[in-house]
Amino acid sequence: MLRDTLKRMVTDLQDVVQYTLDINGKTHSMNNYIGKKVKISWSGVVVCGCGKKMDSFYRAGFCYKCFWESPLASQSIFKPELCTAHLGIEERNLEWEKEFQIAPHYVYLANSSGIKVGITRGSQGVVRWMDQGASQAILLAEVPNRRFSGDIEVSLKRFVADVTNWRKMLSGNPDSVDLVAMKEELSVHVPEELKQYILPDTKVTEIRYPVTQYPSKIKSVKLERTPILEGTLLGIKGQYLLFDGDRVFNIRSHEGFISEFSVQEIAQGTLF
Repeated sequence: MLRDTLKRMVTDLQDVVQYTLDINGKTHSMNNYIGKKVKISWSGVVVCGCGKKMDSFYRAGFCYKCFWESPLASQSIFKPELCTAHLGIEERNLEWEKEFQIAPHYVYLANSSGIKVGITRGSQGVVRWMDQGASQAILLAEVPNRRFSGDIEVSLKRFVADVTNWRKMLSGNPDSVDLVAMKEELSVHVPEELKQYILPDTKVTEIRYPVTQYPSKIKSVKLERTPILEGTLLGIKGQYLLFDGDRVFNIRSHEGFISEFSVQEIAQGTLF
């Protein structure tokens, strides 16, 4: 059994998404653990990104001080249409905000629980789609800063969702959608001054996930209420581990939880 701070799984787009998780300095292939018994035991302690340990986060994975002072928790992180760094206006830390906001961003359409519009930094690319459990995705526009991507997203979310319905996403594979046609249809609603950033690219990325069985009635497990999670791993989609008993565990939302992690063969002994 290994003890470490939980963190998001690293993804690699292949025929089927490959997931790896860093546990105690060692990279583990999570795909290899599907069909095995996995146990996650929370110690009762969480660690904020600033290094502060406590028994619970204040909000959104932050301690009190970071939630109110860190640029990582500012309003523009959650609402990119509020970004002002490109105007030289500081929100919390102008130097950091310029580096984060004044960089290429993509606006995309994805099919995970139905069509949604979203944004991602140029450096994130397909990682964002895999983290959200999208089965199809297409780039709509490339803009020079985060504010412009937020403006386009706001203009389009009148017609399509801007969030993933995670329960629907975990219920199975969505019906295929003609994303090229959808992109053409939605592009007319992009603000005129931002239409110049629409990409001509019509490439649709198809994504498959390592799932042997989807839950029929989803039961979300949270370590604050259930500090020990144990069962057979049936699949992985987005940043969710799918367990027997229709249980799902969002590992991304548990980043910072100091936990013990072990894996067992079904009919044999403990692997670690």
